[in-house]
Formats: sequence, structure tokens, C-alpha cells
Amino acid sequence: MCDILVATPKVTRDNTMLFAKNSDRDPNEAQIIEVIPRQKHEEESVKLTYVEFPQVKETYAVILSRPWWIWGAEMGVNEFNLAIGNTAVFTKEKIPERGILGMDMIRLALERTKTAKEAMEFIINIIESYGQGGNGSYEHKMLYSN
Repeated sequence: MCDILVATPKVTRDNTMLFAKNSDRDPNEAQIIEVIPRQKHEEESVKLTYVEFPQVKETYAVILSRPWWIWGAEMGVNEFNLAIGNTAVFTKEKIPERGILGMDMIRLALERTKTAKEAMEFIINIIESYGQGGNGSYEHKMLYSN
């Protein structure tokens, strides 16, 4: 599983928020660092890794770190300094083989929300409305929640 570290302004010397995350992907699964500017959209939907999802008229600028084959991201930050990262959660719950990956939810939240509270509510709504699913590995089958 990945590790995430957060240091709040109360504990940093210069009162800044720090966010750090590692990735434990397969050794030959390259990560892409991608800068996507704020964009306007005319399409009604966007193709995520496995499924279509309703598109909004405008998405915020983001910097993403993502596996090369996944639409979403393991971690990223948007133009409002909202940072989100994922870590795998292995449960007894059955995970559908096709669905919205947790990594897709991260990118959707970064592109569409401004604050941590908005992002949390947005992701909860996706999970409650659509569920989570899909294979999280390119080389083998790995179904897990994020």
C-alpha cells in the first residue's frame, strides 16, 4: 500500500501545509507527471479509465501524477492548492471489474472542486451514486478500493 504524509501549518517552520505520497505500482508501470490547464468543455461526458462520466462545462487546472494507462491520478493538486492522494484499501467487499477507479475520482475531484470539504463530499457522492470498481493494475488483476 502507498504511504501518505501530511504536515499541517501548525507543525511546519514556515506555517505551510505539506503533502507527500509515494507510489507502489508495478516496477515497469511508468508514472506520468501531467499539467492540464483549466479547460472549457462542450462534450456531455468524459471517458474515464473504464466508464463514461458526465462532463462539466469547465474544469480547473491540475498537476497530476498518474500511471500511464489510467485516466485518473494517484495524486495531484489543482489551481486552488487542493491536494489529493490515494492509497489502496483491501476489504472483503466484492469490487466490480468495471467501474470508476478511485484514481479517476481523484482527478474528477481536483478538476471540479476547490476545497477539501467540497472534494470529500464530491467523492462520497460518486461512491454513493455510481460505486467504485475496476482493475487497478495493468499487468495483472488487482481489484481494490481507494
